[in-house]
Amino acid sequence: MKFIFSFFLSILSYALATSFEDVVVLTVGEGESDAQARLLRSAKVFQYTIQVLGQDNKGPVTDAAKLKLVQEAVTAIAKNHPDRLVLFIDGADAVLTAGPLRVVEEVTRDHEGIGGPVRVLLSADGVCWPDKNLASKFPKLKVGRRFIDAGAFVGPAGHLNRILTEAGKGEKSLQELFIKLYLKDATRKKFNIAIDHTNTLFQNLHGATGELELKFVGKEGYLQNTVYSTVPLVVRGNRNTKVMLNTYSNYLARSWNPVDGCRECWEKMLPIDSLDPTQFPVVTLAIFITKPTPFLEEFFEKISVQKYPKERIHLYIHNMAEFHTPMVTEWVDSIGRQYKTIKYISDDAGAKEWHTKNKAIDHTLDTGSDFLFVVDSLAHLDNPFCIKLLVEQNRLVVAPMLARPYKPWSNFWGALTSDGFYARSADYVEIVQNQRRGLWNVPFVSSAYMISSKLLADKERKPSFINKLLEPDMALCANLRMKDVFIYVTNRLDMGHLLSADNFVTKHLKPEMWQLFENRWDWEARYLHENYSSSLQENATIAMPCPDVYWFPLFKERYAQDLIDVNENYGGWSDGSHYDKRLEGGYETVPTVDIHMNQIEYRYEWLEILRAYVQPLQLRVFEGYNNDVGPPQALMAFTVRYKPDEQPSLRPHHDTSTYTINVGLNRPGIDYQGGGCRFVRYNCSVTNTKVGWVLMHPGRLTHLHEGLPVTEGTRYITITFVDP
Repeated sequence: MKFIFSFFLSILSYALATSFEDVVVLTVGEGESDAQARLLRSAKVFQYTIQVLGQDNKGPVTDAAKLKLVQEAVTAIAKNHPDRLVLFIDGADAVLTAGPLRVVEEVTRDHEGIGGPVRVLLSADGVCWPDKNLASKFPKLKVGRRFIDAGAFVGPAGHLNRILTEAGKGEKSLQELFIKLYLKDATRKKFNIAIDHTNTLFQNLHGATGELELKFVGKEGYLQNTVYSTVPLVVRGNRNTKVMLNTYSNYLARSWNPVDGCRECWEKMLPIDSLDPTQFPVVTLAIFITKPTPFLEEFFEKISVQKYPKERIHLYIHNMAEFHTPMVTEWVDSIGRQYKTIKYISDDAGAKEWHTKNKAIDHTLDTGSDFLFVVDSLAHLDNPFCIKLLVEQNRLVVAPMLARPYKPWSNFWGALTSDGFYARSADYVEIVQNQRRGLWNVPFVSSAYMISSKLLADKERKPSFINKLLEPDMALCANLRMKDVFIYVTNRLDMGHLLSADNFVTKHLKPEMWQLFENRWDWEARYLHENYSSSLQENATIAMPCPDVYWFPLFKERYAQDLIDVNENYGGWSDGSHYDKRLEGGYETVPTVDIHMNQIEYRYEWLEILRAYVQPLQLRVFEGYNNDVGPPQALMAFTVRYKPDEQPSLRPHHDTSTYTINVGLNRPGIDYQGGGCRFVRYNCSVTNTKVGWVLMHPGRLTHLHEGLPVTEGTRYITITFVDP
């Protein structure tokens, strides 16, 4: 339990002001970067004094230059404070996880070297580099990592100055220097140098990610090495482990905890609520429709109602789908003109997605916008404050977390494979399911993301949607990662959801009707009656206009009208005679003018409607009946048309069903006169049917019924004989 004691000491470090002066952190600057900002933030959280050496550097620093910078800095510190501990961290890909007292404690504890108490502690590595031929000269260990990584070390300034002054003769790097000193028993003993073999202070992630476990004590997050039972203080993303460091850093240095949630979310926020709306940051909203996409009507509705001043938004639209051209053109003409400016690239331009996305960057800069917000048509912004929230979050790259309802599929990746493709991080499911809310540093986002113009205008780090043969969003993120730009996704609040266009077939007149399986959430939002679930409540009162005839809201009027339109567009109405080649045997006892669901290729969707929405209603009213062989079956499901000059009525009959549903599709007294259903045994008629409501009644024996005459107009109903 020694590591737990050490960890709690680190928590107390902030209260011991004198300890802040006992440690100074040195790191080498390589230009402004997100990683350096993160390291500086972690130092500030734990109140370290930190110096960025070569702060004016604009790019990579050579090993020789780093050595010289460290020598100069250590000499300056040692001159006045020889006992002050110097904690060196090479590069910005590191995070401090505890305070200075923890450093003091680790350095002054009873670490015994061959020359007495350890004075310099170097981080350990599982790989001997840069010269692997030296591996055999390192002492063999029973436990721990044998080799040196001089990218992190700690020791008293005076002692380090002595090493760098006396021993630093001609070496080209800190790594070369410390390997030379360590491999000679005499110099190792003279300078009291040791390697942190078991990661008590330093944790290099390369080769160790399988050993680490993220844990919390109250509000404090820490990383435990489960092999050595240690809690390292400096966590470094060396070699190819930057993505893993980014994941850990979402929690470390008091960024997130299970009590307060996301604390880093509130840092660097852009306060725009105090501004007049005419002074809000300007956004270029770039919409991309790359293929036929279901529910595009709702997509544009949600764009239109965003609570962000339209006069502060430049629209940039690229439509590549000819199928959507009429809808997009209408929206541009009716709503698009309300925005500050609009640039519309139509499908007949033949432009490629990567090309127009790169052009969107230029357009953003040309219009003087502060942010570029890219939104693909698969991304539905259900939260009307989405644009405002992303602007306020004020990151170089930030995406709203969007997921497909009922599926673990989202617009971000939590981790990467070695070749740069999707891998699932340990926290992915919890983030997607909103069990953890916050702001997350991730390697990939897609479909919707906001990019600051500060990044767009940076010549060294300017984003691009071209990288080999990768699709545009993958190319963008790969390029950002190569330039060490952090990519964030936020689920601090619900933002919206993703659709799938994988099986969107546009040959149907109303193709969204067929999206029940692929995009159920959106299908329900468009078509399922808003009061459907009220009938399922335990104490709900179910309307019963006639004995054992029940009435439920099932569909919205939109669905009823779309079903009428689909049938009329198909046009293959039966002639109402007894002879019907669609039936086995070719004879219909009680014929109607109708179209079967399988004729319009809707059989499987209708069976799913019976299973998912009708059967739960049936179980509410016909207690004790449950089809033991599986979901409801229906050999006969059809839409009927009644017209005075065609077939105005239907004679009394029983249905070949256990129970029947009858859905009204249009309005009595408006679309038609007369009509309705009369149950002969009870002399009870239902004539005031409601659009989208379903009548449910037994089919055989008890409920002989007839279709009452339609005297004017056209009446449409959908009939299903359930469980024949």
